[in-house]
Amino acid sequence: MYTNPFTLTKKKWEEHITYFSGNIKKYNLLSEIDENTEQIFITPFSRGQERWFETKENNEKILSMIVDEKKILTIEEFIKTFEEKEIDLNWELKYSSTKEEHTTMVNNIVTKEIGNWEWSNFNIAQKITWKINNFEIEKALTIYKRILLSEYWSYLQFLFFDWNEFFIWASPERNVSVENNTVRMNPISGTFKKAKYENYADFKKDFITFLKDEKETNELFMCVDEELKMMSKICSSWWIIVWPILKEMANLIHTEYLLSWESEMSKIDIFRESMWACTVVGSPLESAFRVVNKYENFDRRYYAGAICHLKNDSLDSSIMIRTLNINIDWWLEFCVWGSLVKDSIAENEYAELQIKSKWVLNALLWITNKKTNFLEKYYLDDEVQELIQTRNQNLSKIWFFKQDFGNIESKKEQILIINNEDDFTNMIAHILKILWYHVKLEKFTDVNLEKIEHYDIILLGPWPGNPLDDNEKMKKNLEIIDYLYKNNKKFFWICLGHQLICRYLGIKVKKKALPTQWQQIEINLYWDRQKVAFYNTFAWFTDNNWKEKNLNLDFSKKENWEIYAIRWKNFFSFQFHPESILTQNWLKIIKKYLLKL
Repeated sequence: MYTNPFTLTKKKWEEHITYFSGNIKKYNLLSEIDENTEQIFITPFSRGQERWFETKENNEKILSMIVDEKKILTIEEFIKTFEEKEIDLNWELKYSSTKEEHTTMVNNIVTKEIGNWEWSNFNIAQKITWKINNFEIEKALTIYKRILLSEYWSYLQFLFFDWNEFFIWASPERNVSVENNTVRMNPISGTFKKAKYENYADFKKDFITFLKDEKETNELFMCVDEELKMMSKICSSWWIIVWPILKEMANLIHTEYLLSWESEMSKIDIFRESMWACTVVGSPLESAFRVVNKYENFDRRYYAGAICHLKNDSLDSSIMIRTLNINIDWWLEFCVWGSLVKDSIAENEYAELQIKSKWVLNALLWITNKKTNFLEKYYLDDEVQELIQTRNQNLSKIWFFKQDFGNIESKKEQILIINNEDDFTNMIAHILKILWYHVKLEKFTDVNLEKIEHYDIILLGPWPGNPLDDNEKMKKNLEIIDYLYKNNKKFFWICLGHQLICRYLGIKVKKKALPTQWQQIEINLYWDRQKVAFYNTFAWFTDNNWKEKNLNLDFSKKENWEIYAIRWKNFFSFQFHPESILTQNWLKIIKKYLLKL
């Protein structure tokens, strides 16, 4: 049975294992894959280059098993197909960086990248390598059996062997799936670590505290925003977002959402646009890839890529995290990672990586205890359900339900959206198209003043960066601002665009003492109380003498002159993100300001 390349899979609700066997093909690009041939392929992390993201250069190929044989096995039948072997490890573990190197890297990222507005978070990995003595296929099957019996409720439990190396583990997270033109994604964030509770009451007390944790909640919203960016580009029709879902695994419980939309794109194109989840790179993706590539001192190879099952009518892919890679020389390696945010503490991040490493070792050596399924008892608990539902109360309803836009479709103006390396512009474009605007998206490097002249309204999208810099991006956008302002063109700016218009007008720009990234804040938006999304490190201030500068503008501000919005006869700008899921009344704000330009 195990004499050719093979794959074993068990999906989350299945009661069986599927055995696949077939010949291996290697591809350089996703476009080389035949969508009508059933196959299981694993995609290296470096394929992010197909979306023009920066990654380490390597020669890793897309490894595909063309399915020739398929069998359905119960877990009991699978266990009988091999003799279980003990795993003998050489305990000289090799780490990609020392504690000192890792903590220095974390501190540099927090201060030099996040602190200088390279955005909100980055997921930095460490690679761990060691030797397995006298390895054989039965030992790989033994590892897979242990994962099957311990890591229940994973999205996919898999073993892929191309006759050169094994890839084994249980992935908690869907990357993207397509079935009959329906696209589904599951943004995941928020991790509750299960302890050895003496009773359910103790568990519930800690779990309620977790569900109330603002940081955990906001990190999940940030992940939803990131995958909404992808879905807004992939899909063109209506959608549904399913409220927070609790996913229990052996050692932890995750919170996630389900995004489900319709798309007319090909399955491979959809898969390409899903590379890769912010949970393995950071946010926004283009900036996060650049920072990961800059600081990680190793090639991720297939870690944080995806394993994908492709058939004629469907595609289903899972993110390759918590994945063991065992090569033909029986060197075993895997990666663990941590999410770095503005208040990350380097020593704590390193300690968390050590804990995650132990989880992998425990699974290898069978040092594990049968975990209680807590949610079986408490998922429908009144208080738990109330807290889950409460999370959606202040979110943008436009992303949850089909909207009735009334007579708004009478607007036929041409809008150019300038993308400055943040795909929030996809979400903006998606909504504006629904409002019946004619929308064109262009990257800032492709925009010139002659092109701008042909559009009725220019939207300068959000992006990471320091508004006080004089790099190519800032100079290009300041040139655009100067042209639009002097020629009375209609335009509106968001986030860093708002910062640059303030800089252009001579309003003081300064770095905030504490960043407000992926936070919902209630503000007074021109005497209208609104809950809106902030992702910013810099703030904009003026003083009571601003009229002396002949700035005949209308400000929305805090008492300390931190400016949230500016409006005038032919333009407006927002510091916050109206398109984010954290902005409660996206449609109301757009109706009030955009339609009056």
